Amino acid sequence: MKNKGNKQHNKQKTTTTKKGNRPWVLPGVVFIGAVIGILFWKNFKTNQSTNNSTSTASTVNTTVTANQHLLVGRWVRTDSEGNYIIEIKTVAADGKLEAGYFNPNPIKVGHSEWQKKDNGFVLVVELRDENYPGSTYTLNFIPSENHLIGNYYQAVEGTNFDVEFVRAR
Repeated sequence: MKNKGNKQHNKQKTTTTKKGNRPWVLPGVVFIGAVIGILFWKNFKTNQSTNNSTSTASTVNTTVTANQHLLVGRWVRTDSEGNYIIEIKTVAADGKLEAGYFNPNPIKVGHSEWQKKDNGFVLVVELRDENYPGSTYTLNFIPSENHLIGNYYQAVEGTNFDVEFVRAR
């Protein structure tokens, strides 16, 4: 009979031990669920604020993009009887522009860019061709006058010239 009593006593210990380990499960599951919920909520709020600022930034970029296209066109230098021409073909929102330079034949453009400044834009067109290594136009676009006004650095001679361009078309 001792054996039967011992078996029953062992079963009770095993059952009691399992029940003794379970009290932490429910609070643990609740805690993990709360942490996951908080993380999802924070992520949702962050994405929501990012989307709002992105739409605001897009609106601002759209305004700049609409105005920057005023640069596109063929520009003739006023002191050259039509021999010096900058042709702006495309203008990108990231500050890059595709420009050609003619005197009157094509001269290679090494680098060209624009940036917004005050109520207009500043253009930089660097030439990279024979007799023009690093010669650079730095021009301000004045929207109210529809002119490009600025400086031409002639690298071979190391001299600067005040220049002005008007729109040809």
